[in-house]
Amino acid sequence: MYTLGKIAEILGATCYGDEHIRVDHLTTDTRKTMQQHSLFVAIKTKKNNGHNYLQPAHDQGAAALLVSSAPHIDVPYILVPDTLIALQKLAQQHRETFNIPVVAITGSNGKTIVKEWVSFLLATDYKVCKSPKSYNSQIGVPLSVWQLNTNHSIGVFEAGISKPNEMEHLRNVIKPTIGVFTHLGDAHAIHFDSAEQKLEEKLKLFEACEMVVCSGSQPNVVQAIQKLGKKTFTWGSNIVSDLHITRSMSGSYTLTYQRNSYNIALENTDKASVENTFTSLATALAIGVDIESIIPKISELPHVDMRLQEVEGIQDNQLILDYYNSDFQSIGIALDFLQQQKSNSETCVIISDITESTLPPAELYSKLNALLVKNNITEIIGIGTSISSEQHGFALNATFYKDKEDFLKRHPIHLLKNKTILIKGARKFAFEHIAERLKKKTHQTVLEVNLTRLQNNLDTVKLKVGKQTKVMAMVKALAYGSGGYQIAKLLENNKIDYLGVAYTDEATQLRASGINTPIMVLNPDLTDLSPYFDFNIQPVIYSFSSLEKVKNSDLKIHLEIDTGMHRLGFVKEEIDRLIHVLKDNKQLKIASVFSHLSAADDPELDGFTQGQISDFEQITKKIKLETGINFLSHISNTAAIERFLNASFDMVRLGIGLYGISTQNEQSDLQPVGTFKSYISQIKNVPANEGIGYGQHDKADLDRKIAVVAIGYADGFSRSFSQGKGAFLINGKSAPVVGNVCMDMTMCEVTHIDCKEGDEVLIFGDNPSVEQLAERIGTIPYEILTNVSDRVNRVFYQE
Repeated sequence: MYTLGKIAEILGATCYGDEHIRVDHLTTDTRKTMQQHSLFVAIKTKKNNGHNYLQPAHDQGAAALLVSSAPHIDVPYILVPDTLIALQKLAQQHRETFNIPVVAITGSNGKTIVKEWVSFLLATDYKVCKSPKSYNSQIGVPLSVWQLNTNHSIGVFEAGISKPNEMEHLRNVIKPTIGVFTHLGDAHAIHFDSAEQKLEEKLKLFEACEMVVCSGSQPNVVQAIQKLGKKTFTWGSNIVSDLHITRSMSGSYTLTYQRNSYNIALENTDKASVENTFTSLATALAIGVDIESIIPKISELPHVDMRLQEVEGIQDNQLILDYYNSDFQSIGIALDFLQQQKSNSETCVIISDITESTLPPAELYSKLNALLVKNNITEIIGIGTSISSEQHGFALNATFYKDKEDFLKRHPIHLLKNKTILIKGARKFAFEHIAERLKKKTHQTVLEVNLTRLQNNLDTVKLKVGKQTKVMAMVKALAYGSGGYQIAKLLENNKIDYLGVAYTDEATQLRASGINTPIMVLNPDLTDLSPYFDFNIQPVIYSFSSLEKVKNSDLKIHLEIDTGMHRLGFVKEEIDRLIHVLKDNKQLKIASVFSHLSAADDPELDGFTQGQISDFEQITKKIKLETGINFLSHISNTAAIERFLNASFDMVRLGIGLYGISTQNEQSDLQPVGTFKSYISQIKNVPANEGIGYGQHDKADLDRKIAVVAIGYADGFSRSFSQGKGAFLINGKSAPVVGNVCMDMTMCEVTHIDCKEGDEVLIFGDNPSVEQLAERIGTIPYEILTNVSDRVNRVFYQE
C-alpha cells in the first residue's frame, strides 16, 4: 500500500497536506470516473493541461494531486518539476517491487491485438496483468504497469513510440524480461530519418530482455535483435525457425515445434490476422506454455476491435468515422468495418493524405486505389496536396480538394445521399468538421452503443455455454433499445445461429436491410403467410389454432411449450394431442421446441425453475421419441445462462445479457453497452419558495440554480423520475430531478455543481447504471432500455 508521503519520498519531492492519505489508483483524465484513493496526475501536453482540471478532479473524489505548480484549492498534493517524468518514475519504482516475468510488445502494427491474444493464451497458467485497451504511450504505459499487484504472476504490456528518444522511458518503466516484435511498417515513419533508425529506437525496449519473439520473415529485424546479443524465438516458413509453419493447399497450417507436428485451421486468414496469431502463439511457447494446451485455444481467440464509430448521416447516409491516424493498415481495418456494417449499396471514402508512410506517393496511392477497388468502393473524395497530385491513378469515381475548407466550400453535399461513407484521415486534417457537417442533427440527445462491449458480452456467453451449444440473440424492440439493424449486422458477422424478434415486421425490416441469419418470430401474425415465405422467416407456433394455419405449408416453425410461465404455449396436457398432429402431418418442418423460464433470476424460486427445466426435458424427449423428428431444444434466457448451465440444451437465448445487464451484478463479466447522454439547454436561478415546471412542485426555502436538460418522457426518460426520484450525472456530480419530467425537457438542481450551458448530462451508462435507474422507480432494466425513443440518435462505435 502506498501513502502520499511514501510517493513523495519515491519522487524526492515535497508533500503538502496529510502524508498518510492512502493512494491505490493513478488517473490523468477527469472524464473518467474516479476510484476511491485516487491520485490525480496533472499532465501537460501540446493539446491540454491537466492543471486546468484540478477542481473537477477534486470534486470527483481524487484523494490528492500530483502537480508541477501549487494548486489554488485546499487539497493534499505533491509538487514536482515535471508530472510526466514523475508518473514514469513512480511506475518504474512500482515495477521493481515485482520479481515476475514481464512481456513487452512493440512494432508498427498489431501491438494491441497481440497483447490481448498473448494474455488469453497465458490465462490458464498465469494471473495476467495487461495494458488496458491500447495504453502504450508515455502516459499509458506507466498507468498500465501501476496495475501490477501481488496476485499477478506475469505482466503483458505494449509500448508504442512515434518519434526518437521515447522508447528508453518506456523500457525503464516496463523492465521486460521477454520481448515481442510484431511488425515493422510505415506507421509513425515520418518522424524518423530511415526505417533503420525507427527499428533501432524500437529495439531499445529489449536491451535487458532474455529473449525476443519475432517473425522469421523479417530478416532485418532478426539480425538487428541478434546484433544486440539477444536470443531470438522465431516463427515462419524458414526451416530454422523455432516454430516452423507451412500452409496447405486447403488453407490449413501445419506447425512443427520440437520435432512434433500439429495441424490447425484459422478462422481469419488475412495477412495481419495470420501474423498476429502466430506471433501470439510463439510468445506463449517462448514463455514455456505447453503447445498442446495452446492449440485448442487458437480457435477461441477473442475478437479485438479498433476505435471506429458509426453514426447516422443527413440524406439517409450512414457515416463511419475514423480520423485519428492515417497509415495504410488502419485504412484496411476501416474498410473491413465498412463492409461489415454498411447498410447502403453505394459506398464513398473521404480520405486525407496518407501521412504515415515511407512509400513514394505514386506507389502509395496506387496501392490505395487497388484496395478501394478490391472493396468495391464506388466513390473516393481525396483531401490534401499529396493525394490530389496522384489523382490520375484512381480508377473509380474520384474528386479531390486541397484541404477540408476547400471541400466544405465547394463540394455539392446534396449529392452525398443514400451512401455508406467512411471518413478517414490523419488528425491534422481535422475531419471532425466534415463529420459534423454530414451528421444528422435532428436531436442532440444520443444513445451511444459500444459495439466492443457488445462483442465482449457475446464472446463471454459463447465461451460459457461452449461450442456445442448454439446461440440465439434477441434483437426485438429495436435490439432492446440499442438499434436493430446495426446490432443484427454485428451478430451476423459473428456467425450467430439465430436472431429472435417479437413481431413479423421486425423480421421483414431486418431482411430488407440485408440480414440473412435465420430469424424466429415470437408473436407472429399468421393471417397472411406470404411474408414468411417471401423473407424466409420462421414463426413460433403456440396453439392448435396457430398450428392449423401453417400445417399445410412447408415453413420452418418453432413450437412453444408452456412449462409454468402461463403466457403463450402448449401446456403439458396438450402434448399427446400435439404429438398426434405432428405424426399426421409429417411435412411440418420443426426447427425447434422451446419454453420460457419465468423465475431464473430469483434464487428463492430455484426449485420452481428446476421443475420447469425437468418438465421441458421430459416433454422434448417424448416428442422426439414418438415423432422421430430431430429439432433444437432451448429454454435458457440470460439469467439461466448465468445460473443454470444444465439448461443449455441445444441452444440458449441471449437477451438482455447481450446489452450488459446481468443477474450476477459484480460477479458478471458482462459489460453495459449503452450510454444515454444529453446536454444542458439553459441554466437559471430560481428564487426561494418558487416551484418548478408543470404543477409548481418542489418548492424550496432557499435560492437555487436549475439546469434544463434536453430530454423528456418522449425520449424515454420516464415521468416517474419526477420530483427527486431521478437524478442525472453532471461533471461527476449527482443532479436530482426537480419538478415534473416534461415531454421534451427535464429540470434538475445544480446549485452545488460547477457547470454551464452545453455541458454533457449522463442519464445512464457505467454510473449511474440502468439497474440503478430501474430501482429508483420500481421497475426492471428492460423497461429503462426499451423506453429509449426512436427519435434519440444512436451512435455506434468500437474501441
